[in-house]
Amino acid sequence: MKPSRRAILAGFGALLLPAPGALAGEGDKPAFVAAHRDISGRFDALVLDGEGNIVFREALEGRGHAAAVRPDPHAAVVFARRPGRFALVLDLTRRARTRVIAPPADRHFAGHGLFSADGKLLYATENDFEGERGVLGIYDATDDYRRIGEFATHGIGPHEALLLNDGKTIAVANGGILTHPDYPRQKLNLATMEPSLALIDVETGALQAIDRLPADIHQLSIRHMVEAPGEVLWFGGQYEGPRRDRVPLVGTFDRERGLSLVEADPRTMARMNQYVGSVGISGDGETVVATGPRGGLYLAWDSATRSLREARDFVDVGGTAPAGTGFAVTSGQGRFERSDGEGVAIAGAFDNHLIAL
Repeated sequence: MKPSRRAILAGFGALLLPAPGALAGEGDKPAFVAAHRDISGRFDALVLDGEGNIVFREALEGRGHAAAVRPDPHAAVVFARRPGRFALVLDLTRRARTRVIAPPADRHFAGHGLFSADGKLLYATENDFEGERGVLGIYDATDDYRRIGEFATHGIGPHEALLLNDGKTIAVANGGILTHPDYPRQKLNLATMEPSLALIDVETGALQAIDRLPADIHQLSIRHMVEAPGEVLWFGGQYEGPRRDRVPLVGTFDRERGLSLVEADPRTMARMNQYVGSVGISGDGETVVATGPRGGLYLAWDSATRSLREARDFVDVGGTAPAGTGFAVTSGQGRFERSDGEGVAIAGAFDNHLIAL
């Protein structure tokens, strides 16, 4: 079997990982968490300092994806890549794993989650594959992460979910793609998919607002989001239609105007190869970043004017998160780089997301 591009890139990098649980230095302060695969093929959760150096790592049961950060006490939960059945809880103070969470037998994790504002509840995007619907599984973080219920996401194939800055609303990106574990990684409804972005009350699960893409672009699966100033959500999609189509991949959502695609030079957008890996924002809130791992570049937008500031080549770029007033990005080549120019390389490959603590 021919090795994948990501597997080839995983062999590059400059620094060796420390042993599981080992610290890079007693003075290092955790700043980011990311899923990673080392050059031997082992999957890990990495906690990094502000410059991208490893503070500690813990082994994962399989490929990881994104993480949720608990505000108090400082902890993070790293989720399996969709479809997955594990979520690893990390204690960022003791720098160690504490437990592994599993969903019910008729659910699987979808790679993302979030904590309530008080840190007492964890919400995980999940697939109710027999019911052909998305749910937010609810886990009690004060009781060993016992699952205590779920909310409907009002769509199929939920992926990223965010707690908005008001502390009361969860935004969910329903990708619209129907899957089932009996048909691994197959997309079962591409002709009829209906991606949507839903706002849900964090306490009751009540639907506050929902919007769907126009019919002529219904195969743009809404996957990742970030909240920008002014209560505006920016989202990035992955297009499941014909490869010859040139479609916008980035858009915004607010309660007044609903979903709106962001205009860009079609030639620049075409370089993204119909795929946004993650969406993030700078520390000052002025720049929104959409990464394109398949195209090998990222796009940086002015969050206020919606104008494109930069299109920068960056091989297999995937993760992005705030760093200082700017942002950081990671790649499947093991690169970590800040927009202020600081960067390191780690042997292996980062997965699609970088989460700021």
